[in-house]
Amino acid sequence: MDVGNLLDNWGVVTSVVGGAVAVLLYFVKNWRAVEELKVAYQKQEQQAAALAVKVDDYHISAVAREGKLREEMKLQAEQVRNEGLQQRAELRREMTDLVLKLTERLAHIDKTMALVEERTKVLTEASKEQDSRNQWADRILARLDEK
Repeated sequence: MDVGNLLDNWGVVTSVVGGAVAVLLYFVKNWRAVEELKVAYQKQEQQAAALAVKVDDYHISAVAREGKLREEMKLQAEQVRNEGLQQRAELRREMTDLVLKLTERLAHIDKTMALVEERTKVLTEASKEQDSRNQWADRILARLDEK
């Protein structure tokens, strides 16, 4: 190649070199944009992963709280059930005691009634005997008055 030939085609050479430089600059610029996009994508992936971890943590925490609340509700239900059973047992004991006391009082009343009945019989018999004595005494007095 000749230097003169090169000078004759200097416009073409500069156009080709300028075009190559423009293409090279375009690719470098786009390469940088692609690298920036890659970095932004990685950041977004990291943020998405961090958010997924947070969501998982919140979910795990919520499940743990739910389990804890269920356990507390079970304990409260068991406590209420035990208190109910205890109160029922106490009421049964009190009712049994009251029935025993009532039975004792009824037995005492039965004894008193039997005693009253026995004394009534004794008094009735004594009254009959007294009546018969009175009749006997009246007959004796009536005979004495006749004489």
